[in-house]
Amino acid sequence: MTRREEGMGDGNETNGRLKRRSLWTLLALPLGLAAAGTASRASAQGAPADMATRLDQLESRQQITELLYAYARGNDRVDAELLRACFWPESTHKHGGFDGTSSDFIDFAIKIITPLKFTAHHISNVSIELKGDAALSECHYFAHHRRTAKSGEGEEDAFFEGRYIDRLERRGGVWKIIQRRGLSDFSTVLPAAKPFAEWPEAQRSHRFPDDDYYRMRERLRSGT
Repeated sequence: MTRREEGMGDGNETNGRLKRRSLWTLLALPLGLAAAGTASRASAQGAPADMATRLDQLESRQQITELLYAYARGNDRVDAELLRACFWPESTHKHGGFDGTSSDFIDFAIKIITPLKFTAHHISNVSIELKGDAALSECHYFAHHRRTAKSGEGEEDAFFEGRYIDRLERRGGVWKIIQRRGLSDFSTVLPAAKPFAEWPEAQRSHRFPDDDYYRMRERLRSGT
């Protein structure tokens, strides 16, 4: 046998091995695809419940966060109806020297806020723990009150900082506060550099129902 013939023999053996491997690959492919399909279907069957839980938690956290923001807006716009909408009717409230119902606290707060020239309440560091239709949230608040100076001369800026710790309940798909504990950690008062009245009226915030927020919201809802 010549070297050429020996080489051709080796080549034939190699080609044979490749053909056998290809055949086994083709035979195994459907089995692999079937196994992958079974795993995929099993994963898909388990996904809806897990995904539903995750989506429910995300929606709950967002609704609670928006509720905390709404409370801040209600204070700044002196919107008593919006403030009351944040709490269930039997909600309790303990903040500073006040210890009673949240409804009575709102009446108490409105009397304090109404004479002020301007307020800005900021909510941050929101943390929420969920357990079914119950939740516990913690957030920090920072408040700025522009008011007539207690000396009776000019104006002053009062700053307050603390936390809200809230227990919440979901009823009919709606989250509201059932218990609030307000904690005060810092306050200071500084003389105002410029009287509030000197700010152009068209450029500053107003209260319910005159603030542009309510006008723009109404236009959004009416589609105009």
